[in-house]
Amino acid sequence: MLAEAHARPSTPVEAPLLASRIATMSGEGGGEADLAHMALLCRKIGATEPGPGARWCVVDGGRWTLRWERHTEVSTWTVFYPVTDANPETFTTTALGVVAQDWLSALPGEVLAAAHVAIVRSPPAELPFADAEIIAATVGAGDIDVFTDFRPGPDAFTRFIVVQRGEGAANAGRLLQQLFEIETYRLLALLAFPLAGAASVPLAKLEADAAAAAEQVAEEGGVDADRTLLSRLAALAGEAEALAGGTSFRFAAARAYHGLVQERIGQLHERAIEGRPTIAEFMERRLAPAMRTCNAVAERQRDVIERIARTTQMLNTRVEVAAEATNVGLLASMDRRAQQQLRLQQTVEGLSVAAIAYYALGLLKFGIEALAEVLPGLNATVATGLAAPLVIVGVWYVLKRVRAHLAEDKTPP
Repeated sequence: MLAEAHARPSTPVEAPLLASRIATMSGEGGGEADLAHMALLCRKIGATEPGPGARWCVVDGGRWTLRWERHTEVSTWTVFYPVTDANPETFTTTALGVVAQDWLSALPGEVLAAAHVAIVRSPPAELPFADAEIIAATVGAGDIDVFTDFRPGPDAFTRFIVVQRGEGAANAGRLLQQLFEIETYRLLALLAFPLAGAASVPLAKLEADAAAAAEQVAEEGGVDADRTLLSRLAALAGEAEALAGGTSFRFAAARAYHGLVQERIGQLHERAIEGRPTIAEFMERRLAPAMRTCNAVAERQRDVIERIARTTQMLNTRVEVAAEATNVGLLASMDRRAQQQLRLQQTVEGLSVAAIAYYALGLLKFGIEALAEVLPGLNATVATGLAAPLVIVGVWYVLKRVRAHLAEDKTPP
Protein backbone atom coordinates (compact mmCIF):
# COMPACT_ATOMS: atom_id res chain seq x y z
CA MET A 1 0.00 0.00 0.00
CA LEU A 2 2.82 2.40 0.78
CA ALA A 3 4.33 1.78 -2.64
CA GLU A 4 1.17 3.21 -4.15
CA ALA A 5 1.82 6.58 -2.51
CA HIS A 6 4.77 7.31 -4.77
CA ALA A 7 4.07 9.22 -7.97
CA ARG A 8 4.24 7.06 -11.04
CA PRO A 9 5.64 8.22 -14.37
CA SER A 10 3.06 10.28 -16.22
CA THR A 11 1.87 9.01 -19.55
CA PRO A 12 2.60 11.56 -22.29
CA VAL A 13 -0.56 12.21 -24.30
CA GLU A 14 -1.58 14.54 -27.04
CA ALA A 15 -5.21 15.65 -26.85
CA PRO A 16 -7.66 14.53 -28.04
CA LEU A 17 -7.38 11.04 -26.54
CA LEU A 18 -9.48 8.33 -24.89
CA ALA A 19 -8.25 6.44 -21.84
CA SER A 20 -9.89 3.72 -19.77
CA ARG A 21 -8.83 2.07 -16.55
CA ILE A 22 -10.01 -1.08 -14.81
CA ALA A 23 -8.81 -1.86 -11.29
CA THR A 24 -9.22 -5.50 -10.28
CA MET A 25 -9.13 -6.70 -6.69
CA SER A 26 -7.10 -9.90 -6.58
CA GLY A 27 -5.73 -9.66 -3.02
CA GLU A 28 -2.17 -9.65 -1.78
CA GLY A 29 -1.50 -13.09 -3.25
CA GLY A 30 -2.97 -12.47 -6.70
CA GLY A 31 0.10 -10.98 -8.37
CA GLU A 32 1.10 -14.16 -10.18
CA ALA A 33 -2.32 -14.57 -11.81
CA ASP A 34 -2.28 -10.94 -12.95
CA LEU A 35 1.21 -11.33 -14.38
CA ALA A 36 0.19 -14.48 -16.24
CA HIS A 37 -2.83 -12.70 -17.71
CA MET A 38 -0.64 -9.83 -18.90
CA ALA A 39 1.75 -12.32 -20.49
CA LEU A 40 -1.23 -13.89 -22.30
CA LEU A 41 -2.06 -10.56 -23.97
CA CYS A 42 1.58 -10.14 -25.01
CA ARG A 43 1.50 -13.53 -26.70
CA LYS A 44 -1.77 -12.66 -28.43
CA ILE A 45 -0.32 -9.55 -30.14
CA GLY A 46 3.29 -10.76 -30.42
CA ALA A 47 4.70 -8.33 -27.84
CA THR A 48 7.52 -8.98 -25.38
CA GLU A 49 6.27 -10.69 -22.23
CA PRO A 50 7.04 -9.24 -18.77
CA GLY A 51 9.75 -11.05 -16.86
CA PRO A 52 9.25 -13.21 -13.75
CA GLY A 53 8.16 -11.17 -10.75
CA ALA A 54 7.39 -8.08 -12.85
CA ARG A 55 4.96 -5.61 -11.27
CA TRP A 56 4.27 -3.46 -14.33
CA CYS A 57 4.31 -3.73 -18.08
CA VAL A 58 3.55 -1.45 -21.05
CA VAL A 59 2.32 -2.99 -24.31
CA ASP A 60 2.26 -1.07 -27.59
CA GLY A 61 -0.62 -2.30 -29.71
CA GLY A 62 -0.01 0.07 -32.61
CA ARG A 63 -2.52 2.89 -32.25
CA TRP A 64 -3.28 1.96 -28.64
CA THR A 65 -1.16 1.39 -25.53
CA LEU A 66 -1.94 -0.71 -22.47
CA ARG A 67 -0.22 -0.26 -19.12
CA TRP A 68 -0.48 -2.86 -16.35
CA GLU A 69 0.57 -2.06 -12.78
CA ARG A 70 0.50 -4.35 -9.79
CA HIS A 71 -0.14 -2.73 -6.38
CA THR A 72 -0.49 -4.20 -2.91
CA GLU A 73 -3.91 -5.77 -3.39
CA VAL A 74 -5.11 -4.56 -6.79
CA SER A 75 -3.93 -4.47 -10.37
CA THR A 76 -4.72 -1.61 -12.73
CA TRP A 77 -5.16 -2.07 -16.48
CA THR A 78 -5.09 1.25 -18.36
CA VAL A 79 -5.63 1.63 -22.11
CA PHE A 80 -4.79 4.81 -24.09
CA TYR A 81 -6.30 5.36 -27.54
CA PRO A 82 -6.20 8.48 -29.78
CA VAL A 83 -9.64 9.90 -30.55
CA THR A 84 -11.05 9.22 -34.02
CA ASP A 85 -14.75 9.93 -33.37
CA ALA A 86 -16.22 13.37 -33.86
CA ASN A 87 -17.70 13.47 -30.34
CA PRO A 88 -15.52 11.38 -27.99
CA GLU A 89 -17.12 13.00 -24.93
CA THR A 90 -20.26 10.91 -25.54
CA PHE A 91 -18.24 7.74 -24.79
CA THR A 92 -20.00 5.79 -27.52
CA THR A 93 -16.47 4.63 -28.31
CA THR A 94 -13.99 3.88 -25.52
CA ALA A 95 -10.34 2.90 -25.36
CA LEU A 96 -11.31 -0.61 -24.26
CA GLY A 97 -12.97 -1.29 -27.60
CA VAL A 98 -9.60 -1.80 -29.27
CA VAL A 99 -8.43 -4.53 -26.88
CA ALA A 100 -9.34 -8.22 -27.33
CA GLN A 101 -12.70 -8.56 -25.59
CA ASP A 102 -12.21 -12.20 -24.59
CA TRP A 103 -8.99 -11.21 -22.83
CA LEU A 104 -10.68 -8.26 -21.09
CA SER A 105 -13.60 -10.36 -19.87
CA ALA A 106 -11.17 -12.84 -18.28
CA LEU A 107 -9.28 -10.30 -16.13
CA PRO A 108 -8.33 -12.01 -12.81
CA GLY A 109 -10.04 -10.89 -9.64
CA GLU A 110 -13.10 -8.77 -9.05
CA VAL A 111 -13.51 -5.42 -10.77
CA LEU A 112 -13.24 -2.72 -8.12
CA ALA A 113 -13.02 0.50 -10.14
CA ALA A 114 -13.64 1.33 -13.76
CA ALA A 115 -13.33 4.74 -15.41
CA HIS A 116 -13.27 6.34 -18.84
CA VAL A 117 -11.53 9.66 -19.58
CA ALA A 118 -11.95 11.70 -22.75
CA ILE A 119 -9.37 14.46 -23.33
CA VAL A 120 -10.68 17.00 -25.84
CA ARG A 121 -9.56 20.39 -27.15
CA SER A 122 -12.78 22.41 -26.78
CA PRO A 123 -15.73 22.26 -24.37
CA PRO A 124 -18.43 19.89 -25.63
CA ALA A 125 -21.81 21.30 -26.55
CA GLU A 126 -23.48 18.99 -24.04
CA LEU A 127 -22.11 16.96 -21.14
CA PRO A 128 -23.32 13.35 -20.65
CA PHE A 129 -24.19 14.05 -17.00
CA ALA A 130 -27.31 15.23 -15.21
CA ASP A 131 -27.01 19.00 -14.79
CA ALA A 132 -27.64 18.92 -11.04
CA GLU A 133 -24.85 16.38 -10.49
CA ILE A 134 -22.04 17.92 -12.53
CA ILE A 135 -18.72 18.35 -10.71
CA ALA A 136 -16.42 20.79 -12.47
CA ALA A 137 -13.11 22.49 -11.77
CA THR A 138 -10.30 24.29 -13.50
CA VAL A 139 -6.99 22.69 -12.56
CA GLY A 140 -3.28 23.29 -12.97
CA ALA A 141 -2.28 26.56 -14.59
CA GLY A 142 -5.88 27.24 -15.61
CA ASP A 143 -5.83 25.78 -19.11
CA ILE A 144 -7.50 22.45 -18.21
CA ASP A 145 -11.10 21.91 -17.11
CA VAL A 146 -12.39 18.66 -15.60
CA PHE A 147 -16.04 17.54 -15.65
CA THR A 148 -17.53 14.42 -14.01
CA ASP A 149 -20.37 13.24 -11.79
CA PHE A 150 -18.61 10.28 -10.12
CA ARG A 151 -21.59 8.11 -11.05
CA PRO A 152 -21.40 4.89 -13.07
CA GLY A 153 -22.47 5.36 -16.68
CA PRO A 154 -24.53 2.89 -18.74
CA ASP A 155 -21.57 0.49 -18.86
CA ALA A 156 -20.87 0.88 -15.10
CA PHE A 157 -17.78 3.04 -15.77
CA THR A 158 -17.26 6.41 -14.10
CA ARG A 159 -16.70 9.10 -16.77
CA PHE A 160 -14.42 12.14 -16.84
CA ILE A 161 -14.22 14.78 -19.56
CA VAL A 162 -10.98 16.78 -19.64
CA VAL A 163 -10.91 19.93 -21.76
CA GLN A 164 -7.30 20.92 -22.50
CA ARG A 165 -7.24 24.28 -24.25
CA GLY A 166 -3.45 24.65 -24.43
CA GLU A 167 -0.52 22.45 -25.33
CA GLY A 168 1.32 20.24 -22.86
CA ALA A 169 1.27 16.49 -23.18
CA ALA A 170 3.07 16.05 -19.86
CA ASN A 171 0.47 18.09 -17.97
CA ALA A 172 -2.37 16.14 -19.54
CA GLY A 173 -0.69 12.83 -18.78
CA ARG A 174 -0.10 13.85 -15.15
CA LEU A 175 -3.72 14.93 -14.75
CA LEU A 176 -4.92 11.69 -16.33
CA GLN A 177 -2.90 9.68 -13.83
CA GLN A 178 -4.22 11.75 -10.92
CA LEU A 179 -7.85 11.32 -11.96
CA PHE A 180 -7.47 7.57 -12.32
CA GLU A 181 -5.76 7.34 -8.93
CA ILE A 182 -8.41 9.48 -7.22
CA GLU A 183 -11.14 7.18 -8.51
CA THR A 184 -9.22 3.98 -7.67
CA TYR A 185 -8.17 5.07 -4.19
CA ARG A 186 -11.65 6.45 -3.47
CA LEU A 187 -13.24 3.06 -4.08
CA LEU A 188 -10.46 1.23 -2.26
CA ALA A 189 -11.08 3.45 0.77
CA LEU A 190 -14.83 2.79 0.60
CA LEU A 191 -14.24 -0.97 0.94
CA ALA A 192 -14.04 -0.37 4.69
CA PHE A 193 -17.46 1.28 4.90
CA PRO A 194 -19.63 -1.89 4.59
CA LEU A 195 -17.27 -3.59 7.02
CA ALA A 196 -17.83 -0.77 9.51
CA GLY A 197 -21.59 -1.25 9.20
CA ALA A 198 -21.30 -5.00 9.67
CA ALA A 199 -19.02 -4.59 12.69
CA SER A 200 -21.34 -2.11 14.41
CA VAL A 201 -23.88 -4.75 15.53
CA PRO A 202 -21.47 -7.12 17.34
CA LEU A 203 -19.54 -4.09 18.59
CA ALA A 204 -22.67 -2.63 20.20
CA LYS A 205 -23.31 -5.96 21.93
CA LEU A 206 -19.71 -6.08 23.17
CA GLU A 207 -20.04 -2.55 24.55
CA ALA A 208 -23.26 -3.47 26.37
CA ASP A 209 -21.71 -6.67 27.79
CA ALA A 210 -18.60 -4.75 28.90
CA ALA A 211 -20.77 -2.16 30.65
CA ALA A 212 -22.79 -4.89 32.38
CA ALA A 213 -19.57 -6.57 33.53
CA ALA A 214 -18.31 -3.26 34.92
CA GLU A 215 -21.53 -2.91 36.92
CA GLN A 216 -21.10 -6.42 38.30
CA VAL A 217 -17.62 -5.52 39.49
CA ALA A 218 -19.21 -2.83 41.68
CA GLU A 219 -21.26 -5.56 43.38
CA GLU A 220 -19.71 -7.82 46.01
CA GLY A 221 -20.73 -11.32 44.98
CA GLY A 222 -18.02 -13.37 46.62
CA VAL A 223 -14.97 -15.16 45.29
CA ASP A 224 -16.90 -17.70 43.21
CA ALA A 225 -18.94 -14.96 41.52
CA ASP A 226 -15.76 -13.00 40.80
CA ARG A 227 -14.14 -16.03 39.22
CA THR A 228 -17.19 -16.57 37.01
CA LEU A 229 -17.08 -12.91 36.01
CA LEU A 230 -13.38 -13.19 35.20
CA SER A 231 -14.14 -16.06 32.83
CA ARG A 232 -16.85 -13.97 31.18
CA LEU A 233 -14.48 -11.03 30.77
CA ALA A 234 -11.85 -13.30 29.21
CA ALA A 235 -14.45 -14.47 26.68
CA LEU A 236 -15.45 -10.85 25.94
CA ALA A 237 -11.80 -9.88 25.45
CA GLY A 238 -11.40 -12.71 22.96
CA GLU A 239 -14.49 -11.63 21.02
CA ALA A 240 -13.33 -8.00 20.95
CA GLU A 241 -9.84 -8.93 19.75
CA ALA A 242 -11.27 -11.20 17.07
CA LEU A 243 -13.57 -8.43 15.83
CA ALA A 244 -10.73 -5.91 15.76
CA GLY A 245 -8.44 -8.41 14.04
CA GLY A 246 -10.97 -8.89 11.26
CA THR A 247 -11.30 -5.17 10.56
CA SER A 248 -7.99 -3.53 11.52
CA PHE A 249 -6.28 -4.09 8.16
CA ARG A 250 -9.22 -2.76 6.16
CA PHE A 251 -9.66 0.29 8.40
CA ALA A 252 -5.93 1.07 8.30
CA ALA A 253 -5.94 0.66 4.51
CA ALA A 254 -8.95 2.99 4.26
CA ARG A 255 -7.11 5.70 6.20
CA ALA A 256 -4.11 5.35 3.90
CA TYR A 257 -6.19 5.38 0.71
CA HIS A 258 -8.21 8.37 1.92
CA GLY A 259 -4.94 10.18 2.56
CA LEU A 260 -3.84 9.42 -1.00
CA VAL A 261 -7.14 10.74 -2.39
CA GLN A 262 -6.68 13.98 -0.47
CA GLU A 263 -3.07 14.22 -1.62
CA ARG A 264 -3.96 13.75 -5.29
CA ILE A 265 -6.81 16.28 -5.06
CA GLY A 266 -4.45 18.77 -3.46
CA GLN A 267 -2.10 18.39 -6.41
CA LEU A 268 -4.88 19.47 -8.79
CA HIS A 269 -5.07 23.02 -7.36
CA GLU A 270 -8.76 23.22 -8.24
CA ARG A 271 -10.82 26.32 -8.88
CA ALA A 272 -14.60 26.11 -9.18
CA ILE A 273 -16.38 26.61 -12.50
CA GLU A 274 -19.64 28.60 -12.46
CA GLY A 275 -20.40 27.64 -8.86
CA ARG A 276 -20.18 23.92 -9.55
CA PRO A 277 -18.81 21.77 -6.72
CA THR A 278 -15.17 20.77 -7.13
CA ILE A 279 -13.77 17.28 -6.72
CA ALA A 280 -12.51 18.24 -3.25
CA GLU A 281 -15.99 19.42 -2.22
CA PHE A 282 -17.57 16.25 -3.57
CA MET A 283 -15.14 14.08 -1.58
CA GLU A 284 -15.79 16.13 1.55
CA ARG A 285 -19.52 15.48 1.21
CA ARG A 286 -19.44 11.82 0.10
CA LEU A 287 -16.15 10.19 1.05
CA ALA A 288 -15.16 12.00 4.25
CA PRO A 289 -18.32 11.01 6.22
CA ALA A 290 -17.77 7.35 5.33
CA MET A 291 -14.14 7.60 6.46
CA ARG A 292 -15.20 9.27 9.70
CA THR A 293 -17.64 6.42 10.29
CA CYS A 294 -14.87 3.87 9.76
CA ASN A 295 -12.55 5.77 12.08
CA ALA A 296 -15.29 5.99 14.71
CA VAL A 297 -15.91 2.22 14.58
CA ALA A 298 -12.17 1.55 14.81
CA GLU A 299 -11.95 3.89 17.81
CA ARG A 300 -14.91 2.17 19.46
CA GLN A 301 -13.21 -1.20 18.98
CA ARG A 302 -10.04 0.07 20.64
CA ASP A 303 -12.09 1.63 23.43
CA VAL A 304 -14.09 -1.53 24.23
CA ILE A 305 -10.88 -3.59 24.32
CA GLU A 306 -9.35 -1.09 26.77
CA ARG A 307 -12.53 -1.03 28.89
CA ILE A 308 -12.61 -4.82 29.15
CA ALA A 309 -8.91 -4.81 30.07
CA ARG A 310 -9.46 -2.19 32.79
CA THR A 311 -12.47 -4.06 34.19
CA THR A 312 -10.49 -7.30 34.21
CA GLN A 313 -7.64 -5.58 36.02
CA MET A 314 -9.97 -4.16 38.70
CA LEU A 315 -11.62 -7.53 39.21
CA ASN A 316 -8.24 -9.25 39.37
CA THR A 317 -7.20 -6.78 42.05
CA ARG A 318 -10.30 -7.57 44.10
CA VAL A 319 -9.78 -11.31 43.70
CA GLU A 320 -6.15 -10.93 44.75
CA VAL A 321 -7.13 -8.86 47.81
CA ALA A 322 -9.73 -11.49 48.77
CA ALA A 323 -7.14 -14.23 48.30
CA GLU A 324 -4.66 -12.32 50.45
CA ALA A 325 -7.29 -11.93 53.20
CA THR A 326 -7.97 -15.67 53.02
CA ASN A 327 -4.24 -16.37 53.23
CA VAL A 328 -3.92 -14.07 56.27
CA GLY A 329 -6.72 -16.02 57.96
CA LEU A 330 -5.04 -19.32 57.13
CA LEU A 331 -1.71 -18.09 58.46
CA ALA A 332 -3.36 -16.87 61.69
CA SER A 333 -5.06 -20.25 62.11
CA MET A 334 -1.75 -22.02 61.49
CA ASP A 335 -0.09 -19.77 64.06
CA ARG A 336 -2.75 -20.64 66.65
CA ARG A 337 -2.30 -24.34 65.96
CA ALA A 338 1.46 -23.95 66.27
CA GLN A 339 1.03 -22.20 69.65
CA GLN A 340 -1.23 -24.99 70.82
CA GLN A 341 1.25 -27.60 69.63
CA LEU A 342 4.02 -25.75 71.48
CA ARG A 343 2.07 -25.68 74.72
CA LEU A 344 1.19 -29.34 74.32
CA GLN A 345 4.81 -30.12 73.59
CA GLN A 346 5.91 -28.24 76.71
CA THR A 347 3.34 -30.15 78.74
CA VAL A 348 4.57 -33.44 77.31
CA GLU A 349 8.15 -32.43 77.99
CA GLY A 350 7.26 -31.73 81.67
CA LEU A 351 5.65 -35.14 81.91
CA SER A 352 8.70 -36.64 80.25
CA VAL A 353 10.98 -35.16 82.95
CA ALA A 354 8.76 -36.61 85.65
CA ALA A 355 8.60 -40.03 83.99
CA ILE A 356 12.32 -40.27 83.30
CA ALA A 357 13.13 -39.03 86.80
CA TYR A 358 10.73 -41.60 88.27
CA TYR A 359 12.39 -44.48 86.43
CA ALA A 360 15.87 -43.15 87.15
CA LEU A 361 15.02 -42.81 90.84
CA GLY A 362 13.66 -46.37 90.83
CA LEU A 363 16.95 -47.67 89.47
CA LEU A 364 18.87 -45.56 92.03
CA LYS A 365 16.73 -46.97 94.83
CA PHE A 366 17.93 -50.48 94.03
CA GLY A 367 21.51 -49.30 94.39
CA ILE A 368 20.81 -47.49 97.69
CA GLU A 369 19.04 -50.51 99.16
CA ALA A 370 21.99 -52.70 98.21
CA LEU A 371 24.36 -50.19 99.80
CA ALA A 372 22.22 -50.14 103.01
CA GLU A 373 22.80 -53.87 103.41
CA VAL A 374 26.53 -53.18 103.51
CA LEU A 375 26.23 -50.08 105.68
CA PRO A 376 23.72 -50.84 108.47
CA GLY A 377 23.53 -47.21 109.53
CA LEU A 378 22.26 -46.08 106.06
CA ASN A 379 18.49 -45.62 105.77
CA ALA A 380 17.55 -46.49 102.17
CA THR A 381 14.22 -44.64 102.26
CA VAL A 382 15.76 -41.41 103.53
CA ALA A 383 18.62 -41.60 101.05
CA THR A 384 16.19 -42.18 98.17
CA GLY A 385 14.06 -39.21 99.24
CA LEU A 386 17.09 -36.95 99.47
CA ALA A 387 18.30 -38.06 96.01
CA ALA A 388 14.91 -37.44 94.32
CA PRO A 389 15.32 -33.63 93.82
CA LEU A 390 18.81 -34.11 92.50
CA VAL A 391 17.63 -36.75 90.03
CA ILE A 392 14.75 -34.54 88.79
CA VAL A 393 17.05 -31.52 88.32
CA GLY A 394 19.61 -33.67 86.53
CA VAL A 395 17.03 -35.16 84.14
CA TRP A 396 15.60 -31.66 83.38
CA TYR A 397 19.11 -30.29 82.68
CA VAL A 398 20.03 -33.18 80.37
CA LEU A 399 16.79 -32.85 78.37
CA LYS A 400 17.29 -29.11 78.05
CA ARG A 401 20.76 -29.62 76.59
CA VAL A 402 19.43 -32.23 74.18
CA ARG A 403 16.69 -29.81 72.93
CA ALA A 404 19.24 -27.00 72.55
CA HIS A 405 21.52 -29.28 70.53
CA LEU A 406 18.63 -30.34 68.25
CA ALA A 407 17.65 -26.68 67.74
CA GLU A 408 21.18 -25.81 66.66
CA ASP A 409 21.15 -28.64 64.11
CA LYS A 410 17.85 -27.33 62.57
CA THR A 411 19.04 -23.71 62.26
CA PRO A 412 19.90 -22.96 58.58
CA PRO A 413 23.51 -21.94 57.90
